[in-house]
Amino acid sequence: MAAALIGEAFISASIQVLCDRIASADFGDLFRQKKLDEPLLMKLKTTLLTLYAVLNDAEEKQISNPAVRDWLDELKHAVFDAEDLLDEIDTEALRCKVEGEGQTEKLTKKVLDFFSPSRSNFYRSMNVEIQGLLQRLEGFVQQKVALGLTEVVGRKVSQRTPTTSLIHEPFVYGRDEDKENLSKVLFSDDVSILTIVGMGGVGKTTLARALYNHDKVNKHFTRRSWACVSEDYDAIRVTKTLLESVTSKPCNMTDLNLLQVELRERLRGEKFLFVLDDLWNDSYSELQRLQAPFTSGARGSKVIVTTRSGKVASHMNNVLIQHLKPLSHEDCWMLLANHAFGNKNHNAHPTLEEIGKKIARKCNGLPLAAETLGGLLRCQRDFKEWNMLLNSSLWELPCDESGILPALRLSYHYLPAQLKRCFVYCSLFPKDYQFKKEDMVLLWMAEGFIPQGFNGTRMEDTARSYFDELVSRSLLQKSGEDGFTMHDLLNDLGRFMARGFFLRLEERESQEVKRLRHLSYARGEFDAAKKFEPLNGAKCLRTFLPISIYGRFFHISKKFLHDLLPSLKRLRVLSLSRYQYLAEVPDSVGNLIHLRYLDLSRTAIVSLPGAVCTLYNLQTLLLSDCRNLIELPADMRKLKNLRTLTLAGCYCLTKLPADMRELSSLHYLDVSGTKIEGMPVEIGRLKSLRTLTDFVVGKYTGSSIGELRELQHLQGRLCISNLQNVVDVVDALEANLKNKKELNDLELAWGDEEADDSQKERDVLDKLQPSANLEKLTIRFYGGTSFPNWLGSSNSFSNIQFMWISDCKYCLSLPSFGQLPTLQELRIRRMKFVRTVGVEFYGDLNGASVIQPFRSLKTLEFEEMPEWEEWENCRPSPSGASVLQPFPCLQKMIISKCPKLRGYLPNRLPCLKTLDVFRCGYLRLHDEWASSSSGLNMDYLQNSLEIGIGGCPGLLPLIERVEKKFLSTLLISKFDAIQCLPKMKYLRTLVFENCPTVSSLEFLSHEMMAELTSLEHLEIIKSFHSVRSFPLGVFPKLSTLVINGCENLESFSIEGVDQNLSHLNSLRIHRCPNLASFPDGGLPTPNLRHLQVNGCKNLKSFPERIGTLTALEALYLYSLPNLVSFAQGGLPPNLRYFYGLQHLTSLQYLTIRDCPSLEFLPREGLQHLTSLQKLEISGCPKLQFLPENGLPPSLSCLMISSCSTLEKRYEDKKGEDWAKISHIPCIRINDEVTI
Repeated sequence: MAAALIGEAFISASIQVLCDRIASADFGDLFRQKKLDEPLLMKLKTTLLTLYAVLNDAEEKQISNPAVRDWLDELKHAVFDAEDLLDEIDTEALRCKVEGEGQTEKLTKKVLDFFSPSRSNFYRSMNVEIQGLLQRLEGFVQQKVALGLTEVVGRKVSQRTPTTSLIHEPFVYGRDEDKENLSKVLFSDDVSILTIVGMGGVGKTTLARALYNHDKVNKHFTRRSWACVSEDYDAIRVTKTLLESVTSKPCNMTDLNLLQVELRERLRGEKFLFVLDDLWNDSYSELQRLQAPFTSGARGSKVIVTTRSGKVASHMNNVLIQHLKPLSHEDCWMLLANHAFGNKNHNAHPTLEEIGKKIARKCNGLPLAAETLGGLLRCQRDFKEWNMLLNSSLWELPCDESGILPALRLSYHYLPAQLKRCFVYCSLFPKDYQFKKEDMVLLWMAEGFIPQGFNGTRMEDTARSYFDELVSRSLLQKSGEDGFTMHDLLNDLGRFMARGFFLRLEERESQEVKRLRHLSYARGEFDAAKKFEPLNGAKCLRTFLPISIYGRFFHISKKFLHDLLPSLKRLRVLSLSRYQYLAEVPDSVGNLIHLRYLDLSRTAIVSLPGAVCTLYNLQTLLLSDCRNLIELPADMRKLKNLRTLTLAGCYCLTKLPADMRELSSLHYLDVSGTKIEGMPVEIGRLKSLRTLTDFVVGKYTGSSIGELRELQHLQGRLCISNLQNVVDVVDALEANLKNKKELNDLELAWGDEEADDSQKERDVLDKLQPSANLEKLTIRFYGGTSFPNWLGSSNSFSNIQFMWISDCKYCLSLPSFGQLPTLQELRIRRMKFVRTVGVEFYGDLNGASVIQPFRSLKTLEFEEMPEWEEWENCRPSPSGASVLQPFPCLQKMIISKCPKLRGYLPNRLPCLKTLDVFRCGYLRLHDEWASSSSGLNMDYLQNSLEIGIGGCPGLLPLIERVEKKFLSTLLISKFDAIQCLPKMKYLRTLVFENCPTVSSLEFLSHEMMAELTSLEHLEIIKSFHSVRSFPLGVFPKLSTLVINGCENLESFSIEGVDQNLSHLNSLRIHRCPNLASFPDGGLPTPNLRHLQVNGCKNLKSFPERIGTLTALEALYLYSLPNLVSFAQGGLPPNLRYFYGLQHLTSLQYLTIRDCPSLEFLPREGLQHLTSLQKLEISGCPKLQFLPENGLPPSLSCLMISSCSTLEKRYEDKKGEDWAKISHIPCIRINDEVTI
């Protein structure tokens, strides 16, 4: 039977946990052993139970009775204080137990310490504090009578709401007309931006998601990306999100110009669909800038924008506006019923339908309200429960300043208490913040929201079930592949319910922090001590959680770490991650006895203080990407409650503590990217491990691979490395990989030295056969001469999707990968002795098999195969042959560094989108390649073919044969016989690399380049050595120009330029030693944002009138030893004075590097650079002063290195001019950081 709809108090779950703790045998034993007042403890439990009995009544009455609401709020504080007190007692008991497990010779000392005066004083003080707490709680008992609170029968144990596909609505109710209107435009070429406008909760995101995920849309657009914009608009974050989605790779760039340039290039020629969800910013200039990279896409590209503001739509180009109205009452009911009854027929419950329609009317046409109420009623079939919801007094609440919808309040009100805590905690994050399920699981556990495991259920599994419950109730929403968000209105609800206990530091106005429990804040690039001054006195704080909206490195004040942090003694969650210059953790962290979660990832720490090992409650320790970390503390065994330890990317870590085998609670251990040389002895004792990313087989010491047999619950990814150290083949069999059915990603790696025993390595690999459930397999440095039969068997790998084989230098042939039915990506690298890839690679092609080889493969790569000569299937098939052609779905083919490979490039690739072939000098192109009958499927391509060819003269005709309108990107490398290019007016990206002897005259003629009318990105790298002057004016749409290593380039010309080069926004010139000057009169590039010049040793003058480039945001100058003139009018020889920057009001970053003759910066200062954020000066040893009239107030970071005079003058607190720069938030002089 489903649970009754009773509004459980937020604090109910906390009181239940307290009572369970008091009733535990361990707690009672401790009180008896220490002669504490056990009757007092029992009285405390009785008082708590008395209060617990009236909480449900109080939860109902506080809605309309402010006195009850105040009583509940004060009781919350008292219960939180009780949790901290009992936790302190528990921790002391655990300390005694752990310390008592030391070595025998230390026993006497420990016994003396056990009965030391300080310990006795601790227990006496606990008696006093319990007495004070009891008196405080008894006051609440007396008040409950005056408030008229009575007992209400508690909630029955609820069956867990099933998690279903309702994360994404299978059907969008009431939007058929809206969908039809938008779909017509989506598939047309007329309008580029579709704006969905409507109030919060009306279903804008749901409608956009339905369009975005439609199969027809997926096939129509070659690139799709979704970005949550939110109220906290950040162009860098949004652009980075789109770029990472398009490239499927993380991006570390933080310069908006570079991000936009890269995004524009990635979109070039692509028909893309972007969704900008929840856009609030209505600044015309910001919206225009945000759209700038979108112009490079193919015709028909679309952007869908959802917003509450019609003004946003009016500021965007070529836009269709679709206003969403509230749903009809009937559609609202259908949506509510779908969530309440699932796929079952709601007509089977006519009495509930009648009430449900009345409830739906109260939703006022808002789908969000209908969804959440439907989720609340899910599995409820009792007429009384539905009727109670319909008649709840919450519907009658007046609209106050919070603006919380009554329907949403109801959804929260009737949540179980344990879910209320978890839901409210999610509002600690900013609106539209995308969090991950596993991150939230660890945080909830640390905060004490998840009960200790019982009946064999792990805390992690319980937390995940809570999370799934919130998702199924539509209180959390899926976002992207592995992210989740909270709707803005639900975020408002959570914050409203958490008032007084939760705080986002940026939004603090006058909130009292004395009893604040949970804090989050947005990391700033430079978090000075002043930022945290409001936390003085926050003695009850449990959560200190910095949040990054997008990836950057950050700095935090040492003053905070040493002065404020030690005072936050009740912390349970502490994160200092991403503070890149945090090199040490103060010893005082050991006094944070309640700490459960410590995140120091991406910091510069070298080691952890030993005091960390006294954090007996610690559950989660995150140290990933601490690249300077060389060791872990020796007493890790003391962390008896540690469940998660991440060390990924700790490159300097070579060993794990020997006593780690005693961490019996450890569930998750990530050591990927470390240099550990072996696993601790008896690692098999860690029987709770679910995730072990890497098992390193030690050469002389450590655990043998056979220890894996004890780790029966491993799941996810596992890499077993240094397999050459396996002594006995039997150990490999004992690892029992075949029965580890929850592993989905396996890597098997030997060392890169010569194989001692090829047959033994063959036998080891044979015994390491994984489960058929595996999805990804990587094999590296295998020393056998052949592969075991299971490797290419479709029976062994019915689910395999990714296969990487590399550096198996003794193997003579490849396995039969062609018959693996689900294989999507195959990468084969550095197979030194493979000479032939024959029919065995595809499976049986002699008629016995009717399965098309590689029928699911999308990516195929061969790289560095020095002896490979023959690719049997590359020969054209004889006419009328019945052989099934391989690669029907192949989209990307890479063949690189196969110098002996002869024959033809495969010619029947109907889905090919990307082709890269380099250094395959004998490979040729068959006549049928790219023909309409047997080559590329032109309908599929749609302006998206990318071709890269280098050092393959036999493939050069490909440029002529492929239809030019489908070629968007062309890279030509290592050719010296090209005379001219064919007409390619649709080409958007062109790269020449290592073509030094190619004649440049025809390439760079106006007649030739005039054909490249769509060219936007041009790179010339170590090519065209005969070029002495580069003509800028022949590329009217060029946005990015990169010239690198053109040895004889002397100048740029703008002859024939009739107008400004308005599209050019990035110009990068590297290592052109003969470049001496820029055009007379300056650069006609009004929209140039990024200018970088380096390694041009003969450059004597910079572009004239550089001060007129008002759009310039990033300027990088270095390795320019002979620069003598920076601006019109010239400067004394060897650049002894530097000026001309005053008008660059958009400049944000200025780097002056490797100018050995520079002595002065302009006396008038850099005050006019009103947007300047970061100034970096490096390699200028003669520079005497910073500008006399100071630096702009916008400057937030000053970095000085290899400037001996400046370093001494501005040294922290010692230099004579330190006071002139001390106000800057972050100052870095060499490796010393002051913040």
